[in-house]
Amino acid sequence: MPAIARGLQVGIVYAVWSSLGTTLIVLVGALFLNEPLTLAKVTGVALVIAGVVILNLGGAH
Repeated sequence: MPAIARGLQVGIVYAVWSSLGTTLIVLVGALFLNEPLTLAKVTGVALVIAGVVILNLGGAH
């Protein structure tokens, strides 16, 4: 396990990992596969990232 993940809650680490993966896949699709970057995609990714931020703020106690 990477040192940065030690001591963190599993749910927080999973949320960060999945949001990074989602963001990277959308970017790869847009940059290399010429997929359209629609408002729905941008909004969805922003909501996922916002959810991770909220989880991190709530889990920081």
